[in-house]
Amino acid sequence: MPNKEKLEAVFGKVIKFLEKYKIPYFIIGGIAAGVLGEPRATGDVDINIKLKKNFIKDFLRYADKAGFTFDESEVMQKVKETGTFKFWYGGFHIDFIISSTQLEENALKRMCRIKLFGIMANFPSPEDLLLSKIVSGRAIDIFDAENIAKRYQGKLDKKYLLDWAMKLSDQAEDLRIYNEVKRLLRQGNIERL
Repeated sequence: MPNKEKLEAVFGKVIKFLEKYKIPYFIIGGIAAGVLGEPRATGDVDINIKLKKNFIKDFLRYADKAGFTFDESEVMQKVKETGTFKFWYGGFHIDFIISSTQLEENALKRMCRIKLFGIMANFPSPEDLLLSKIVSGRAIDIFDAENIAKRYQGKLDKKYLLDWAMKLSDQAEDLRIYNEVKRLLRQGNIERL
């Protein structure tokens, strides 16, 4: 497992890069879960970015100059197929997800600045991270969502969470998301439903 010191350096490098080129972003994944919930081990940096398709080639050129490594043809293929791509820096990988959903667009508007490793960076609101973790539905993501609900007990915007949970469940034609948000709100004693 790569050491923490190097993860801090990679985190700083990618944040400075994104801010230099004014790329809208927010940190997600294990780092965000640790900042907004409970710290847990992670070996990469996950970032949601707003990147127009016609700017991707320029973005890659800038990233190359900044010292990130990647396979350009693989990045272009992944962007086209999944809206995600990966860079490497110092043995660490950085996973990018291009914002493509209404929730991600909304999260970009609601993001907050938090200092981590001595660097101010953009993070989603606790509500937006909690929702994205529930949408993913993996066991580790549900665990992260539970920790966010516990940490922000009594402080989360219940109406926002329930409105978005219903909207996302309607889109998915599956009440799992709504039911999971209700469970976390009850579990965290945030609201008795």
